[in-house]
Amino acid sequence: MAVRGRRALLAALHFAAFAAVASASAAEVKDFVSDHCLDCHDNATHKGKFSLEGLSDQIDDGNAKQWLKVLEQIERRNMPPADEDQPTPAERHAAELTLEAKLVAQASPHTERRATMLRRLNRVEYRDTIRDLLQLNLGSFDPTREFPDDNRVHGFPSDGEKLVTSSFLLRQYLEATDQIVARAVHFEPKPAVQRWDLKPPFDRTTLGFNYSETAYFRTVAKQPQPYQTIYEAASGSPKGGYHPLDDLRAGVPASGWYHIRIRAEAKFRHADFDLKKFHFPPGNDPTEPIRLSLFTGTLEGIDPENKEIVNYAATHQQLGERQLATWDLPDDGATWLDCRVWLDRGYFPRLAYPNGPTDANNRLHHYFVENRYTLLNKEQLARYEQDALRGDNYNAPMWFESPRILVSQVEVEGPLNEAWPPASHRLIFGDKPYQSSAADEVLHGFATRAWRRPVEANEVRPIVTLVRAAEKAGQKPEVAIQQGLKAILCAPEFLYREEKSETLNDYEIASRLSYFLWSSMPDERLLRRAAAGELHRPKVLREEAGRLLSDPRADAFIDEFLNGWLAMRKLGTMAPDVNKFAEYYRDDLEAAMRTETRLYFRQLLHTNGSIDLFLDSDYSFINRKLARLYGIDPKVVEAAVGQPVEGLTAQDLVPDSEGHAPSLGFARVKLPDRRRGGLLGQASILTLTANGVDTSPVIRGVWILENILGEPPAPPPPDVPVIEPDIRGAKTIRDQLEKHRANATCRSCHHLIDPPGFALETFDAIGRWRGHYVKANAAVPVDSSGQLGATEFKDVSGFKTALLQDHDQFARCLVEKLLIHALGRELDVTDRPAIRHILETAAPDGYRLRDLILLCTESDIFRRK
Repeated sequence: MAVRGRRALLAALHFAAFAAVASASAAEVKDFVSDHCLDCHDNATHKGKFSLEGLSDQIDDGNAKQWLKVLEQIERRNMPPADEDQPTPAERHAAELTLEAKLVAQASPHTERRATMLRRLNRVEYRDTIRDLLQLNLGSFDPTREFPDDNRVHGFPSDGEKLVTSSFLLRQYLEATDQIVARAVHFEPKPAVQRWDLKPPFDRTTLGFNYSETAYFRTVAKQPQPYQTIYEAASGSPKGGYHPLDDLRAGVPASGWYHIRIRAEAKFRHADFDLKKFHFPPGNDPTEPIRLSLFTGTLEGIDPENKEIVNYAATHQQLGERQLATWDLPDDGATWLDCRVWLDRGYFPRLAYPNGPTDANNRLHHYFVENRYTLLNKEQLARYEQDALRGDNYNAPMWFESPRILVSQVEVEGPLNEAWPPASHRLIFGDKPYQSSAADEVLHGFATRAWRRPVEANEVRPIVTLVRAAEKAGQKPEVAIQQGLKAILCAPEFLYREEKSETLNDYEIASRLSYFLWSSMPDERLLRRAAAGELHRPKVLREEAGRLLSDPRADAFIDEFLNGWLAMRKLGTMAPDVNKFAEYYRDDLEAAMRTETRLYFRQLLHTNGSIDLFLDSDYSFINRKLARLYGIDPKVVEAAVGQPVEGLTAQDLVPDSEGHAPSLGFARVKLPDRRRGGLLGQASILTLTANGVDTSPVIRGVWILENILGEPPAPPPPDVPVIEPDIRGAKTIRDQLEKHRANATCRSCHHLIDPPGFALETFDAIGRWRGHYVKANAAVPVDSSGQLGATEFKDVSGFKTALLQDHDQFARCLVEKLLIHALGRELDVTDRPAIRHILETAAPDGYRLRDLILLCTESDIFRRK
């Protein structure tokens, strides 16, 4: 009651203050501008090509944009400049409130501009809605795979105005619906359980050492092959090293759960190779266990007669592949591994050695050829030379020790469907056999769930008519009803989130809330509360929002918000140079980087942590690979793996859903210094803001302005010269940019962009710490100093201190991003009172993340069109 009472009091004070300043005299703003702005922004000085002299203080359509610019500069503490006399905090705040009130009053008659457009489900929302509507295990099936990419605004694919529809997309909806209904509806008998007991060689057609090994046992050892050897990591560029189970290469016959058992053994983990002398490939880390992974594979869409393409597809990385399981293998002792995994019809399992040496097949061959005289005795050497004359080099891997996995048996059993028909079918038709007379009832019930609101009989009648016509044309009732289901899924009521009234009704609120926090449809409880007319009450809405955030489906919110706010979707699109940053590929750092940032956000969300921890902290969530990148002893991670962390589950910290690979685990680790604290020290952010080869203070500076400070720089003006300023003689990027800023037009933006970018220059293009640039074999010290507002800083730690001193600006940026994502439209000046209310309510408690999200869902603008 105390918290609610305090919030109610704050709200009352806020609106009372706003009403008071709304009637503030024009003289108050004029005096502030005269005292603090006109020295630089009069007609004579015209600094920044912006003059306030003669600008009417009666705000209208003609000058509203200019006054909004003034307000933003005052709020962001950019004006007056740091080296000028500053207004008192009270004067600044009064000016902000007065200007805001006047701008809102001027814009309010034009509220039709800010209405949320009719919103199409974006790709993520469509896929997740299909999953939840039909309780389908989508597995490797992505119904949106061929959909065009959604347009993004401020990083989010949720703006109704930009979620356009095309004839191509409509065709994709029709094709996707055919596949969805085929997967959901099952009138056929239950598929029989099959069992495959596989012996080596499992992968009989892959070129390379596995073929040589098979030939060796067949022609030299003359015995059944006891195992198949995996030498090479499933990594590199392009990714290869996958081993399909040939007896299942056509794919499993039916979708379902499969039980897979594998007998495997790790060998020669500590094999001693002179890396420089023998050029042995990177990747094998003798301090960690050898791992075996299981991936999906498919040959769908590939001409089976083209053996070269078939083999390549089966043994290389595939778009949309899933990692089914990963295990740490014990050394020198075969052990049984087992997992229960979902496989879609037409997909098969593939074995892989994820942390093995890269390009090993090729390098092992050269290693063996160069050193055969020391590796083989005379008899072996003679046999090798004879084989070589015939073109048979199958002896090569047999004669020496190198890190490898021996797989001796694989068993597959399935599909293990406990109930039949599956849940998707029973959701549509119930437990009774379908009869044609039930078409009306079935279609009405399905439409009610699919369209996420009560459905009138006349809305479904045309679809029932369609089904009856199909039956009269000779289709069986079981086939005809599927035409009706497809029509419901292709209807605008399913594909779009319609919001008809200015104040949303409870069903519209339910959809807005669930698509914000789940990227999916409302569940039964949320729809029940909508039916009871309860969701328009802020208290109930907050309660339901909290429930949705605590559900595992809120992972979709975490992923989608991070993809939009931090641009995490861009990680990997500018792939780091494979030679310069080999560890990025060897250690699968991209996946580890994503996991660190997701865990960091997830834990703050579930513990309601302060958003200040996004700016700086003394901890992060890392695994052994990231520890090595960050210069932290991996033993620190090993000691912390398995320890409980508030707000996270064991599943979160060891991301693999199947198998047993504790060496992959993440742990909360205390950082040795402040360099890594917060988002700006995380390798994900530092990598996605680089270009794959080197860093750019401009790219990183723009990213910080847009996503941390909420003040994206204006695009370059048209009068910027095409030819860059002369940068001859510049030794570092700082030198180059200082010469660039000699151009006054460039300086107007770069004085804001460059300092944040310089602060991060002590991190390279994949987030490693560096104290020097290496230029032509010379080490040039990195200068990461700069100035943010009135605060000077020497390094990234000082920069973060400067950010924390004005965390209000960061809080505003974060709230605006949340609302853009939730509302599906651009914000405008009339949203400012609601944003200010959210911030003023959350400020006394230190801007806690969960509170900010809940306050967004409670706000008036969340419940209005």
